[in-house]
Amino acid sequence: MKYIQLVASDIDGTLLLNGAKTLDPEIFKLIRELHKKGILFMAASGREYTNLRNLFVPVADDIAYLCLNGCLTFYQNKCISKEIMDTTIARKLITTIQNDSNAEVLVSGKKTCYITPKNQSYYEHLTTTVKNHVTVVDDLLNISEPYTKISAYFKNGVDEHYQKYAELFGQNITVQIGGKCWLDFAPKNVNKSTGFLKLLLHLNIPAENTVMFGDNDNDKQLLQACGYPIAMKTAVPSIYELFTNHVNTVNEVLRKLL
Repeated sequence: MKYIQLVASDIDGTLLLNGAKTLDPEIFKLIRELHKKGILFMAASGREYTNLRNLFVPVADDIAYLCLNGCLTFYQNKCISKEIMDTTIARKLITTIQNDSNAEVLVSGKKTCYITPKNQSYYEHLTTTVKNHVTVVDDLLNISEPYTKISAYFKNGVDEHYQKYAELFGQNITVQIGGKCWLDFAPKNVNKSTGFLKLLLHLNIPAENTVMFGDNDNDKQLLQACGYPIAMKTAVPSIYELFTNHVNTVNEVLRKLL
């Protein structure tokens, strides 16, 4: 790595390993050291902005945020880019998920997520385990802001449901598995690389001067877009096989980089 200006990392399955809910405190020290050397750290996730800021509280004002799988980016608490989903398609998708007995809907907003929970346990999962800022509404078809990312939550696992939704909506929107229980939907052709490249343009950082850590299919395009892609040893096979650099933890690479 000759000249690095930005280090990006996925969160779940990458910085948070083995089901961890909080970050290893060492990462905050490493981010501060990177910052001193003029290297910006970016959290790149399907999570909401408020959720990510809460996760990175000790360094929240010193990092950049790629949220909602590329639909939103923030830097210095300002929204740099925002991708909008077609309203008609979004409402059709929401209705389909609501009618699916296996699924719950999550509609992501700029600084909150909207739900109309079928079960109280879903609300508790989002607020207690995921730790999202949650707004419960009566009608997800008429929220107060444009649709960006929409997700379906399958408590018993997402794999068997992907094909159905890809066939129904894949021509009009981006459909990706976002984790063990989550299926994520974004505007057509929008993925993590979308927000990543827009943020780099805003910061005047060449893509070849960046590092990215990832583990899942929704990291693929960003890993391909950065200068130095690194896959976790626990990555899904499609990611592990596509990228040749594999590591156990993000921290071990950051130590070497510093």
